[in-house]
Amino acid sequence: MSTLKKKVANSMKLTSLSMLITSVLQIIQLVVLGRILGPAVYGILALVQIVIQFAQMYMDMGLTDAIIQKAKISKIQLSSLYWFSIFMGFGIFIILFFAAPLLASLFDHTELKGMIRVVGISFLIIPFGLQFQTIASKNLEFSQITKNEIIASFIGVSLTIFLAAYMGSGAWSLVFGHIASSLVRTVPWVFSGFKNPETRPLFVFSWKNITELITFGLYRLGTTTANYFNTKIDQIIIGILMGPQILGIYSMAMNLIMQPIQKLNPMITRVSFPVFAKIQSDQKRLQKAYLFIIQLIMTLNAPFFSGLIVLAPYLVPLLLGKEWTEAVIIVQILCFYALFRALGNPSGSLFTAVGKVRWSFYWQLGLLFIVPVVVYFSSLTGEIALVALAMGLLRFVLFFVNYFSRIRLIIGNSFNELLKSIFIPIFHSAVMILLLHGLISILAKTNDLAIILISFSAGMMIYGFMMIIFQRKLLLEVKSFFIQKATV
Repeated sequence: MSTLKKKVANSMKLTSLSMLITSVLQIIQLVVLGRILGPAVYGILALVQIVIQFAQMYMDMGLTDAIIQKAKISKIQLSSLYWFSIFMGFGIFIILFFAAPLLASLFDHTELKGMIRVVGISFLIIPFGLQFQTIASKNLEFSQITKNEIIASFIGVSLTIFLAAYMGSGAWSLVFGHIASSLVRTVPWVFSGFKNPETRPLFVFSWKNITELITFGLYRLGTTTANYFNTKIDQIIIGILMGPQILGIYSMAMNLIMQPIQKLNPMITRVSFPVFAKIQSDQKRLQKAYLFIIQLIMTLNAPFFSGLIVLAPYLVPLLLGKEWTEAVIIVQILCFYALFRALGNPSGSLFTAVGKVRWSFYWQLGLLFIVPVVVYFSSLTGEIALVALAMGLLRFVLFFVNYFSRIRLIIGNSFNELLKSIFIPIFHSAVMILLLHGLISILAKTNDLAIILISFSAGMMIYGFMMIIFQRKLLLEVKSFFIQKATV
């Protein structure tokens, strides 16, 4: 096995472990907060999350990707970028502090003012360790990354749940949990980064040496900003037009179905991005790697979302309580949205790896004139289910437009192989759904928990059997990443 493939294998193992543990923690937090807070308060919490995620993008300024993409980067460049990131973090804190009243009035919730100002403290903390984590990611050294992610997530989730359940802190619990998580994640990187002479920043700053990287980062920032609005504009518009109660239901449904994407896909793209960057000049290898990732994502996501469609009427009330019953149909519709949104993630890594950040920027900029219009007019119906349906259909169309307009220019024409990678797992998942429906009709008189457990086990067996029969090649290829063999 090649050195690169060994690093990828180790990275996949470590990020898989991190994904599994942090996903479980996040789902526990999601369920507990949903039960304690209810839809209305959870809607306020969703607004806080939107502010946090938006500010995080500007703190990074796209420089993380710039560092990873650039083959060789000097110590002066890294040092200058380090101090620049700290300056940006301070700037974000000041902007949030003074913008808090405006944001609170926009969503008609005065309590948001204090929450936004306090959560801004995290942006004074995170920049001190961000670059050290980026360098480790660039070198495919995910051991420390995994350890820090797990510990930080555990402490952040534990504190959030404790404050919500025992202190009655409501949406404030997320604010303090986020700050604690940021601190625990950052401190180890600061110690290890300054201890290592190779990563320890110099007390110098040269704007001239980082101009090229800043330019790259700005295009990347523009892309992520537009992408953020394109993926969050539905919640922003719903929060303004329909109020926190409806937003709480929609946001909970979105969070439930997006957990695999938010944890599994970053695991894959975190590893695929530096790999794409290393083989960026070889179109044939890029095509093979991209199609493999698409097939892997679809093979993992399609059965999950298909099973969730079937089990949502039993799972949602069991986890969250009867007051969340309205979220069932939204969860089912958004499964289709999530499936095709997940397929868009590898393209971002692909374009960034080959230096085509402008392509991604212009694409996301174009979507800013499409997505808000679709969300706005669908929300005027007053039916949140129609908003979810419109978002799903839009994501389906955009994926194929993205392929024909951009992706095939990088990896070459591979449409037939792409269709196979996507629709074979979908077909197998459809067969699984039909069989599960028959099974559930037989189990109709049993309790909801029994239906969930039996159907989940049966679904895994059905889909696993079909993979062994029809997707043996993919299984062997995945196995080769996790079970390293000496090549003769």
